[in-house]
Amino acid sequence: MQSPPVIGILPVEEMVAYEEFTDRVEILRALDGWVKNIQRMASPSTAIIAPRRMGKTVLLDRLVNTVFFKSEYKVAPFYFRMKREETTLKNFLLEYATTFFRQYIAYCLQDPILYADQRVKIEQLLEYKSENNAVVMAKEYIKGFLNRFNDTSYDDIRNQWDGFIKVPEQLASYSGTRVAVIIDEFQDMKFYIHNVDEESLKQIREERVKKPYLEGTDLTATYDRQSQSRKAPMLVSGSAVTLVFRTVMGGPLGGRFDFSYLKPLSVPDGAALLRQLLEIYLPDTEIGSENALYASTQVGGHPYYLYCLAMSKCSNKSYDSRENIDRIIRYEIEQGKIYGFWQTHFEDNRRIINGDSEADEPIGRKIIYYFTRYNNKPVEIKEIADKLKVSKKRVEAKIEKLYQADLVYRSAARFYTFNDICLMRFIKFVYEKDIEDVEEIDLSQQNLFNTLKGKFLEMVVQVTMMKFNSGSMGGEFFGKKGEIEMPLFQYVDTKTVKGSKTPQYQIDVYGRVKGKERVWICECKYTKKKMGMSQVKKIEEAGEVLRIQSMEEGVSVPEVTIWLVSTGGFTDEVMEYVKDRDDILHSDHEGINGIFRFYGGNYSIPIFNES
Repeated sequence: MQSPPVIGILPVEEMVAYEEFTDRVEILRALDGWVKNIQRMASPSTAIIAPRRMGKTVLLDRLVNTVFFKSEYKVAPFYFRMKREETTLKNFLLEYATTFFRQYIAYCLQDPILYADQRVKIEQLLEYKSENNAVVMAKEYIKGFLNRFNDTSYDDIRNQWDGFIKVPEQLASYSGTRVAVIIDEFQDMKFYIHNVDEESLKQIREERVKKPYLEGTDLTATYDRQSQSRKAPMLVSGSAVTLVFRTVMGGPLGGRFDFSYLKPLSVPDGAALLRQLLEIYLPDTEIGSENALYASTQVGGHPYYLYCLAMSKCSNKSYDSRENIDRIIRYEIEQGKIYGFWQTHFEDNRRIINGDSEADEPIGRKIIYYFTRYNNKPVEIKEIADKLKVSKKRVEAKIEKLYQADLVYRSAARFYTFNDICLMRFIKFVYEKDIEDVEEIDLSQQNLFNTLKGKFLEMVVQVTMMKFNSGSMGGEFFGKKGEIEMPLFQYVDTKTVKGSKTPQYQIDVYGRVKGKERVWICECKYTKKKMGMSQVKKIEEAGEVLRIQSMEEGVSVPEVTIWLVSTGGFTDEVMEYVKDRDDILHSDHEGINGIFRFYGGNYSIPIFNES
């Protein structure tokens, strides 16, 4: 029965083609570190929160497939996906326990087939022969679990559940092989599990049809102790943003979780994903670099929307112009997959969103319509109230309903919309045809694309630097001989520097190397014109001001590496100046393209500006 580990088999069947997975380097690296640090008890429980279709499950799949094969971590990934179907607590406990023990033993044996094989019953795990101490201990725990579970002398399933929650931590403590407890759609543990018998469950299924918001036995609260464990901490995710946020940040679990939002892809990586999708699913279809970037901008880098563009049923679809891309996007929002996705969401939340009285409904619809102007920004309650000549309280009440329906989120006592331009366009399309006396709202993103064209090279450099991973690559891409060691950056962004007696300088891209007093500062020139000495001197002066600022602030003065990036190349004077400078790297159009492709880019960086 037992199979040896099989090379090339993944423990989790991913929902997308393996090569379709794009970007997420930064968060995957952080989560990999989170798993690794469990062994030294340095990882707190964490929640990943993001709207639906942002790629959370795909991210968790890839994380498990990555850390499973890192036996040196001695941390077993226990990965449980919640299903939205009614079940009894007894059946759920058996499924949960079986999954845990199967995956734990599979990790210890490095057997991905066992990890994935849901046909294996818990009793069969006792047949696996191994001298691995963690496996031997796990089998003892299995025997104890089965003795209690099969004892029908009295009904104590809830007590058994409360007891089993502690098992991952206990086994991790005694065996030395820690556990990462990973639960996808954690908030659903409030709704679909019921501490009843099978006959009563049938009635609950019938009742669910009439009451979609019917709650079950809330198991999330039972993790109050487990969520504080450092030997088996939790990583939970949820797409019902408001609900999962309230679940992990309040009530019995309040203060026990760190959390982070999963954002859309960067525009450059969104363009790479679209090209990858077309290559996989429509190999005879082409899209140029500039049009791919335009499409990514128009959907905000949202991975699901990019998938919708690639798989659209729009007639005569083509990606050879902005007009054709706009036509596909409009089709998807007004009658395609994007429309279907959001229409279903609004239908599911109709009771919340449209819960106005008949007299208030027209104003309610106008509030939702004006709400669309705040994509990825704080919602200005007063501004909407003034436009509609209604009270702020009335607007706040409506936005609160949108919050409950996961259309906005709350931070620092304010409401913010998600970065979701297609949602805003859907709302505009659905609501504007039934209302009068409102201002036209422009959601075209054209101004954003024009701005992006001027900043695109900086975006590419920033995104690419975040993917550096302490490896090496050919020095010719940086104007040097031999190999260049690529640092692992802790932080990459733009930066302004100023000393008390110096001018202020804007650094295009600034990266701080993780664990070292080293920084990279980049000067980007995004034209066909060559970079001259004036720009080199400018970035050198910025580097000196950075040192001065560090001394004045009483922090360590970093070692500075300058990276010049110019799509138009460099003047002879610059080339002569930097040829013997170890602290200055330089990349022309070919060089930065090579680096971009080395770290996952699948297109050439276009040059928008001809000057």
